[in-house]
Amino acid sequence: MGKSSEIKETEYEKELAKVYAEEWELYQEKIVPFENIVINDAQKANDKAVYDDIAENANLGYKKSFTEAKNNTLSSMQANGVNPNSGKFKQTLSDISDNEASVTSDATARSQVAGQERYIGKMANVMAMGQGQSQEATATLSDIAQSSQRKAFNDASISQQQSDNLLGAAGAVAGAAGSYYKNLPPPKADAVINPNAATPSDINKSLVGGG
Repeated sequence: MGKSSEIKETEYEKELAKVYAEEWELYQEKIVPFENIVINDAQKANDKAVYDDIAENANLGYKKSFTEAKNNTLSSMQANGVNPNSGKFKQTLSDISDNEASVTSDATARSQVAGQERYIGKMANVMAMGQGQSQEATATLSDIAQSSQRKAFNDASISQQQSDNLLGAAGAVAGAAGSYYKNLPPPKADAVINPNAATPSDINKSLVGGG
């Protein structure tokens, strides 16, 4: 009678199989639920609602910052005697509004790109976890919102400063013109006065928009 070709497991192999079974059970019980959370979180990060929320936060931040900038510029113009009905008054506020529309659109696009990078980072972490590698920190929605708020404040401040500089320059020119005409010697008794000539007040108003 021939010998059996069956190879019996050694005690070492039996113990090794037992260890593998225990590790697999532990993985299924402890690790898989965590992996599912990470995967689910990564998938949610690419949801349209997330990008809409990012855009809304950016828009609100810019609206708030530029409203403050407009109010500050309005107060500055009033303090400098600029007529609220003048073209300069309206044009200055219009320029700030145009700048707001331009930078808000750009900032919204940038913040949504940051949201997409956040999603890509989360998916990279899912792959890293599957390969037993360490995960990298990714930006949170709060991080993106705070970054957008900082840029909104900075852009609004720059826009207000540009308006203030223009107003300051106009005021300086008006002041110099007023001083010049004020210091002119009085006309001679026999001088012919042009009734249509601009007065220092007219010149000042045209320069600062007070007319």
